[in-house]
Amino acid sequence: MSELRSFFDFAGIAAAEWRLFFAMLIGLFTLVGIAETLRKTTSLTGSTTRKIVHILVGVFVFFVPILFISPVPGLLMSVLFIGVNYISLRFRLFKGMDDITRETYGTVYFPLAFFILILFFWNSYPVIIATSILILGLADAAASFVGERVKNPRLFKFTGDKKSLQGSSAMFIVTFFVSAGCLLWYPFSLPDEALLAGSSVAFIFALSFVVASVATVVEAISVRGFDNLFIPLSASIILYVGLEGAGTIEMQLFVGFVFAVLISNASLRAGFLSPNGAAAMFLMAVIIFGIGGWKWTIPMLTFFILSSLISRMKNKRKEAVDLIFEKSHRRDMWQVTANGGLASVFVLLEFIMPNPVWYFAYLGAIAAATADTWGTEFGVSFSSGARSIITFRRVPLGTSGGVSITGTVAGLAGGAVIALSGYPWYHQSMELITSSFFLVGLIAGSGVAGSLFDSYLGALFQAIYKCPVCANMTERKHHCGSPTIRVQGYTWITNDYVNFACTSMGSFVAILLYFMHI
Repeated sequence: MSELRSFFDFAGIAAAEWRLFFAMLIGLFTLVGIAETLRKTTSLTGSTTRKIVHILVGVFVFFVPILFISPVPGLLMSVLFIGVNYISLRFRLFKGMDDITRETYGTVYFPLAFFILILFFWNSYPVIIATSILILGLADAAASFVGERVKNPRLFKFTGDKKSLQGSSAMFIVTFFVSAGCLLWYPFSLPDEALLAGSSVAFIFALSFVVASVATVVEAISVRGFDNLFIPLSASIILYVGLEGAGTIEMQLFVGFVFAVLISNASLRAGFLSPNGAAAMFLMAVIIFGIGGWKWTIPMLTFFILSSLISRMKNKRKEAVDLIFEKSHRRDMWQVTANGGLASVFVLLEFIMPNPVWYFAYLGAIAAATADTWGTEFGVSFSSGARSIITFRRVPLGTSGGVSITGTVAGLAGGAVIALSGYPWYHQSMELITSSFFLVGLIAGSGVAGSLFDSYLGALFQAIYKCPVCANMTERKHHCGSPTIRVQGYTWITNDYVNFACTSMGSFVAILLYFMHI
């Protein structure tokens, strides 16, 4: 509590810092005013003036960790501009700064990202704050400039926004040089271990290469201005892992990065993943493989490879119900995130504050995703029928919320496989529980609990539609070439949300059982 009071100590801020704070505020508002004036009085478009503001604000903010001793001015600046930018967007006040051609809150996410970075890294790694914000200010703008002005751009579309190969290349190059330059320029802010590793320029260049790759992929898959939030946050995570783990796991991080490239590319070529699914897999794999090592990698690979192969099984029964499902066996980024996103968070938590419970929660989340996938695939392919988890009445195979004995047994088997895949490392993480085989049962049970919770949510809340042409029920908004009619559930609750809830429940039950038996 005393550290928190010290962090937000208003009284301890020198008068000179307050004067500098107000001077920077005046400077930032002046930039916005100049951009608005240029848009109105010159041939510059709103898109150009927005990029100019983006760059100059990034440079301004870059100096905040250098010029201020207290984090309070930076936090106040962030909160003020979150409010001002939101009001500007709502009422279209500053067209020279806001994107009025589409619905986006990018100008709000920019100061929000700065606020988060200050909270986490002000006292430990100010270089991370400065570097992450400068990457956003310069590299993101460079990607946009190049993408819009290059002749014959090679376009691609991972999500809702079109990107160009040339723009992404510019993003990578600028991010690499910004990251390397900041790490070389900030040697006094690095811990002793990082200084030892950092004495080799190769370490800084290698870390900057990983940062640039991750930030570029994040920019490529971001939509509606979310790149202004996720680019600096993703860059900060990789920088933190590289600097905090310098001298201990940096080689693992770089090997994990290479492995992430290989596994995501191989999965794309094998048809397991869509292009944006491969991008999401790359980001997730950098965290799990690069930070966690084999202990965390083997269970995730077991789930992904076996579940992908099982999903490719074909028989007449499965083909008959394939059109019911919202997604195909080729997983997209939302499916990848729903099944593995929470597991990646547990890897980060273990790195930041080690505790045996995180590995248990990790296995519970993956066991739930595996139980759900195997239960669905085997239940549809080999069961003679299904019953609603709510009413226990017979329902057609593939119906959301339908369960069967075959599917439940397959789900239990899937959870057990994941539990066994982590067995070699139980003595490292679960020393408080005497029987490792007992853990296998607990993790498998957590997986089944998650998959049953998935079925329960699917039956009550997931959006289900009726096709006006064939009269069949489906999870899809279009069927037989026509828009479908929603007959139950909420439109925004898709199968991806339900799958995320499934892994959340699996991890929750695993944590609960862990604390009940330690």
